[in-house]
Amino acid sequence: LTDIGEAYVVEGISEKGQELLGKLGLSEAGEEAKAEAAKLQAEIKADGSINIEGLAEKLNGMFEHSFWDSLHEKCIGCGACTYLCPTCHCFDIADEATDCSGCRVRNWDACMFPLFTLHGSGHNPRTGGKARWRQRLMHKFNYFVDRYNATACVGCGRCIKNC
Repeated sequence: LTDIGEAYVVEGISEKGQELLGKLGLSEAGEEAKAEAAKLQAEIKADGSINIEGLAEKLNGMFEHSFWDSLHEKCIGCGACTYLCPTCHCFDIADEATDCSGCRVRNWDACMFPLFTLHGSGHNPRTGGKARWRQRLMHKFNYFVDRYNATACVGCGRCIKNC
């Protein structure tokens, strides 16, 4: 679905999608509209950016917003978004012991995993996907902005593409 200003160009990219478009009775776009849509799609892919101006300020008042209730529902907690993200840097520390010796090891981890915030006491402040998803998004677009005046997102889209 590409907005070309006065109209939308709709393309079915699967058999089901093409079948649905046929049932809806939509007329086929002209060559000029198709060319404009292709140009806009190429610009979006080349640019890779989304306007996030003012997002940190908006998120400040959204911590308890109902927006988070549905946003996390598609997430299966696999952590692909965090492992593929060039700015994610979460880790865990584990003690590995053998007989009377051992060492402390730092392991790459993901904030999207249920056990990531599990405390030694057994308490987990982020037991549900909603809290984990909110933390990840708030970290990248609010907390990091407050601390470093930059987002923790480079706009590459790997998280979305691989989700």
